[in-house]
Amino acid sequence: MYTERENTPKTEVTNMTRAEYNEFRYIKSTCRKYGMPTCGCQYTIPTDASPDYKARLDALYRSWGMHPASVRVDTHMFDDRERIIYIGGQTWQDDEGRDHSWTELYTTEEKERFLAALR
Repeated sequence: MYTERENTPKTEVTNMTRAEYNEFRYIKSTCRKYGMPTCGCQYTIPTDASPDYKARLDALYRSWGMHPASVRVDTHMFDDRERIIYIGGQTWQDDEGRDHSWTELYTTEEKERFLAALR
């Protein structure tokens, strides 16, 4: 068990493995140091990771204005592990200029698949 020292109380203990904790800290600190890369970057969460790791990365990506777009195996960019793929933008505009959440376009099955993948 590891404690995250920045922005959280020292008593908070995570249920991530050492590798997951190190990767989470690396993603968070790299984007803080160099700015969040947007062009050519794809943000993902492996579905076989621990629930705590997935929840923290999901919260981090959503705080950057991203949302899950699909759950799939992407052998072109990654390994043969199933991943949740995130894309930028929380909202889209209709023809009248009103903002809508991307999640309005998801079917019930897609929403359930995202929730199941994050468990």
